[in-house]
Amino acid sequence: MLDWWGDLDWKLRYGVALLVMLANLIALLGFGILSFWGWGIGIALLLFAGRSDAEKNGYHF
Repeated sequence: MLDWWGDLDWKLRYGVALLVMLANLIALLGFGILSFWGWGIGIALLLFAGRSDAEKNGYHF
């Protein structure tokens, strides 16, 4: 994905992805607003939030 996203700590990447999905859940349940774009972005960020192979091996660039 983007280089700046990969430079972030993996815990922060998961946090941002879950925060986007939480905001969409609040919008859906609280206000009745269904945002397919918001859910799509949250899921895409969640898919790319995991640690890379280099991070799993202990390398940090």
